[in-house]
Amino acid sequence: MKKSETSVYEILRNKIITLEYLPGQELNINSIAADLGVSRSPIRDALLHLELDKLVDIFPQKGTRVSFLNKEIVKQERFMRYNLELGVLKLFLEMIKTETERKVICTKLKAILMQQHAAILSGDNKSFLQQDDNFHHFFYEETKNEWLWNVMKSHTGNDFRVRLLSYNSREIIADAEKDHNGILHAIEIGDNALTIEEDKKHLQKVSHTLDSMYSTFPEHFTS
Repeated sequence: MKKSETSVYEILRNKIITLEYLPGQELNINSIAADLGVSRSPIRDALLHLELDKLVDIFPQKGTRVSFLNKEIVKQERFMRYNLELGVLKLFLEMIKTETERKVICTKLKAILMQQHAAILSGDNKSFLQQDDNFHHFFYEETKNEWLWNVMKSHTGNDFRVRLLSYNSREIIADAEKDHNGILHAIEIGDNALTIEEDKKHLQKVSHTLDSMYSTFPEHFTS
């Protein structure tokens, strides 16, 4: 896509995954074009890309809407995330050779978790989710697997929406923070097997929230 098309795509995608545009919401191309100060063409191109991402539904001659959440799509996105992350995490743990490297890494992870805790104190769920992603992104960044991260992120927009919905629960937020601290502790003590198990437990727990979100927010899901 051209630069203007890319920026329009990113703006619209962000509005969808952060729930500024809610599932099922009708999208008016003329209104969006006016709001963004662009022509209809980059809006149409961006929507076609978002349709491939399973984030919008385009009905020829009728209109476009934000896609409802589909449990089967979310499960596939989570399968991708689970398997990619565990593979990257193993590479990450293998690259830690000295105690000095371990201390530096843990200091950086603690800084992310401090920002995440600040988000809890301020009640900022979007910021909490951003720091959640920053924590997991760290493993990809350190192992020079940014491309994998970008591929995963570009194909897990529906999972992102469900995670954001789940953080309306203080209990789920507290549990996620506890899990992250458990992963960090395992890294600190140099127990690679425990680190993998802690991350598995965390990622599986995230998957278990799907049914709960389906029950709590049925208006956002396909029946």
